[in-house]
Amino acid sequence: MIKKPAIIVIDDESEVGTFFEFYFQEEKEIPISVANNGNEARNLFKQKPFDLALVDLMLPDTDGISLLKEIKESNPGCEVIIMTGYSTVKSAVEAIKFGALDYIEKPFDELEELDRIIEQALKQIYDRSYYLDREVEKLASDFGIIMAKDSPLQELMRLGKKVATRKISVLIEGDTGTGKEVLARFIHANSARAEYPFIGVNCGALTETLLESELFGHEKGAFTGAQAARHGIFEVAHKGTLFLDEIGEASPAIQVKLLRVLESGEFFRVGGEKPVKTDVRVIAATNKNLHQAVTENLFREDLFYRLNVVSLYILPLCERPMDILPLIKYLIKKNLPEEEKSLTVEYDSRAVKLLMNYHWPGNIRELSNVVSRSIALRTGDVMGPECLPRHITLQNRDDSLEPQQDQDLKIDELVPLYSKELLKKLLIKESIDLTELSEVLKRASGKILKEIIEKTLEKTNGNRAEAAKMLNLTPRTMRYLQNEKVK
Repeated sequence: MIKKPAIIVIDDESEVGTFFEFYFQEEKEIPISVANNGNEARNLFKQKPFDLALVDLMLPDTDGISLLKEIKESNPGCEVIIMTGYSTVKSAVEAIKFGALDYIEKPFDELEELDRIIEQALKQIYDRSYYLDREVEKLASDFGIIMAKDSPLQELMRLGKKVATRKISVLIEGDTGTGKEVLARFIHANSARAEYPFIGVNCGALTETLLESELFGHEKGAFTGAQAARHGIFEVAHKGTLFLDEIGEASPAIQVKLLRVLESGEFFRVGGEKPVKTDVRVIAATNKNLHQAVTENLFREDLFYRLNVVSLYILPLCERPMDILPLIKYLIKKNLPEEEKSLTVEYDSRAVKLLMNYHWPGNIRELSNVVSRSIALRTGDVMGPECLPRHITLQNRDDSLEPQQDQDLKIDELVPLYSKELLKKLLIKESIDLTELSEVLKRASGKILKEIIEKTLEKTNGNRAEAAKMLNLTPRTMRYLQNEKVK
């Protein structure tokens, strides 16, 4: 199924936004986002990438040409159509030189011409998506990034391929073991720096002194034991890519020096007096919430924004169960001894069920270890539960609630089912403060409703009317529930 393109209309005239909302929703069944000025548009672009932007040439806080350049810089895959009045057609033609796909004149009297331009843009987007999907899938597979056809990783890899060609920093977020370094290598390999070094350093594995020397190098005699000058990673990775893993663990002093390099392209070796020039692309990764670290003054805000030009988040394996079976098949083939590569080794249905129901806190790294263990313990070509670690078989044995079965239950069946499980655990306690329990349940209920609304908005690409319809609410009620404070 072809994914619907994300479209944004940027115009200060509300009638234009309303016209295109009707045009795309009714004519093409594509929901759109609308911004009334450049600032609103920038905020929407920060929330998600767009495939097509219709930009008015004259906006109250900026002009269409400037906004076009910003869009092409931050969202290079987005096609832009300039909207203009007759008197500014010359400027619209100029916009094409800066990367606009085409322009349309207001008012939209010639609907056939409007249809032609929009259809041309959509065809280009669909065609590019079709070929990009296949190209990305092949490239991702070459790097060991295995995913199902309906995996959310598909969109992540498309975005990774797009940003690879840009001269911008990337921040990769995700839990431990999700494959952040693999994604970083994928971006490097698809960039203009692919022929130059890719060097990674774990900011949490070294002391501040060692990390400083590792990154920036040192001069002879800079400290005890520095018997000769040494190049740091910023020099060795010149023209290539530097991968800073666990960037959230970097000390305040290291953060200051990293900021200087990113801003000026210069640094000093430890003990050095002359600045050293470098040209590297920085890809940082973290399993921490850097937004929160910034608010708690644990991470520099200016460095955060330098690193977070584009943010890529890798979902944990438990939130993309469709990827588990393809990963298992890949890992079995990868871990088999060379002389057994031709064999068809697989798990039986009991083991598959246990693996699918497990929550994988260690993500792909844990799954890889489990598969390696199974291959080592197997006695034939079919591996059963006896080849799995005890904590996986025991957890599933105690688990009376199976996610795959939950999908088929109605809400009035699902909630009582989980309530019984909660009740069992509560009744084990010697005493229960019912007042406290009542407050906790109220807070939990509010958080659940908010989370459901947020996830539904993600599914609808931020279309509030569509999300409200899916939740059987009015948009006003949904907004009230979303903004209600949970005490």
